[in-house]
Amino acid sequence: MEYKRVWAEISLGNLAHNYAVIRGRIPANTALMGIVKADAYGHGAVEVAKTMLKCGVDALGVAICEEGVQLREAGIQAPILVMGFTPTPLLADVVKHNLVQTIFTKEGAKALGEVAARHNKRATVHIEIDTGMSRLGFLPNNEGVQAICEIAHNPNLFIQGVYTHFATSDQLDHGFMFEQEARYNWVISELKRNGLHIIQRHMANSGAVTQTVRQCKTTVPLVGNSVFTDVARVGIMLYGLPPSAEMAGACAPLGLKPVMRLMAQVSMVKRLEAGVGISYGHIYKTTRESTIAVLPIGYADGYPRRLSHGGRVLIHGQFAPLAGAICMDQCMADITGIPNVAPGDAVVLLGNKEEGLCADALANIVGTISYEIVCGIGKRVPRVYLGP
Repeated sequence: MEYKRVWAEISLGNLAHNYAVIRGRIPANTALMGIVKADAYGHGAVEVAKTMLKCGVDALGVAICEEGVQLREAGIQAPILVMGFTPTPLLADVVKHNLVQTIFTKEGAKALGEVAARHNKRATVHIEIDTGMSRLGFLPNNEGVQAICEIAHNPNLFIQGVYTHFATSDQLDHGFMFEQEARYNWVISELKRNGLHIIQRHMANSGAVTQTVRQCKTTVPLVGNSVFTDVARVGIMLYGLPPSAEMAGACAPLGLKPVMRLMAQVSMVKRLEAGVGISYGHIYKTTRESTIAVLPIGYADGYPRRLSHGGRVLIHGQFAPLAGAICMDQCMADITGIPNVAPGDAVVLLGNKEEGLCADALANIVGTISYEIVCGIGKRVPRVYLGP
């Protein structure tokens, strides 16, 4: 199929490269869970999950039940952890499709157990501990431990794992990580003291992996193998992006490769006189006789409107600043001085660091994070998968 408007190139080869790099940073006895929530961070969950599994990923993580069902219906049989809230009407889907549900309240455990009983099944669950993220999870105190022990006695639930989520592992100041690790380890020790056997413990995320790179360059004690327990959950780094702009420098030695490249084709080229306003509100006016390229992509495709101020694209290997407000379906670039641009020519809107259009660079202009840039690329943008 030939795409004449806009498309997102997804390099499965870069994904495989990133997996190999990250696998090499994690202890051999630690399983790797590939996070494919939010349609694999905008990259396409089914294709990405299949590639991850071919590479050797041990399990997959999603945010909501529907994402897990999508993978099951695509024929994926690997363990899938649902890390978020599942409404009671959807618990039957969790049981039917053998998804692993995160439990963070006694009420949620009771509801899932009742559904599992009606299906003559024993649902597998992971317990989340809130060690400092202050969102889902049992608090690391005696009451939380008691609640988990009560859940363990539910005959229709099998507690396979207990995990927590680091709130600040993507920051250079890693002190709070150790506080969270200590709180988590206290809960684990208390559960063991109460006779509860935990098969899978996990807390390490992409930020924790990056911290191991920093450890090689400093004498300050950083995260060691202690956070890499039975499983490491890795998301954004598999897609070739650092866990934060602050950690980009620390992450650079890994040589990760961005998996997504957003492209469009020029739809029209026109010459305008000096003093001509462009797009809504005329926030941009030509200061000279100018050549403008019209591009068939806008904020409805997930190309942020805030890039109207400071955004740029790559045409014929040269940068062209955006001209005027980004529209719902189109935007314009000033290509004055770039010769021989014609309708149908390819334009890079999101690329790699060398192209100067990495997700972090766009996020900096918009005032957000790289996650939002790639997750925001809309469904009407076709994903074109390039080989491993």
